[in-house]
Amino acid sequence: MNRTQRAHIFQSFDALKGYRELLCQKEKIKVEERILSEDDCEILNRKVKRIQKGMILTVVYHDKTEYIQMTGMVAKIDFENGFVQIVKKKIWLKDIVDMQADELDVLV
Repeated sequence: MNRTQRAHIFQSFDALKGYRELLCQKEKIKVEERILSEDDCEILNRKVKRIQKGMILTVVYHDKTEYIQMTGMVAKIDFENGFVQIVKKKIWLKDIVDMQADELDVLV
């Protein structure tokens, strides 16, 4: 038995086709559309400036046709290109409508 054949023995087996995709869809939390006022935009802007790599962040953002809520650790924040990466998901700052984290408590 050569190395390639041996490697195939240890490959994961996907007994239920489409199960992984279904799990990914269930991980999404859909929320209602939200229109931001000027004050909401200012508060959100202050929160965005305080994001740091490693913090746990809950973000509500617009994703094509729906609004999604996602919670995870900030892996990267790039103000120059305008995105925050939570775990492996890159979210554009312009699409964010709300964010929450203990470190982002902002007095109104």
